[in-house]
Amino acid sequence: MPTSIETTVRSWPGTSTHDHRFGGREFRLADREFGHSHGDRQVDIPFPKRLRDFAVAENLTSKHHLYPDSGWVTKYLESDADVDGALTLLRLNYLYQVAALQRRETVDAELAGVDVEAELEALALPPGVASLFPPAATDSPTTAEG
Repeated sequence: MPTSIETTVRSWPGTSTHDHRFGGREFRLADREFGHSHGDRQVDIPFPKRLRDFAVAENLTSKHHLYPDSGWVTKYLESDADVDGALTLLRLNYLYQVAALQRRETVDAELAGVDVEAELEALALPPGVASLFPPAATDSPTTAEG
């Protein structure tokens, strides 16, 4: 199961995977961690609190097992459906991070091409999730190659 999570996440534009300091694999976008796995047991994801509250209220995940008052969540992996759910949550946080990076004056060309709004729609999450994202940039950012 975790191999399929890592393989999928690594296929997303701009991502990288690394050993996590507490074991498992860490998923990064532009040097920002947007989640990590602990073997085949669980995935932990650092959401902004408003996204965490949404995900927990919609029963998509639970608050973090050690830090329930933080923005972190824990998704336990007990079935293939849980793996799919973890990937959806990781993609949600990835898109949130992409949206934030797209608001910068200069953005990596690979990330500039990600259509956050369309991808959010494709996730088929409950209504209202898009309103929790930062507003889209009003000007087109300059792309940086590299």
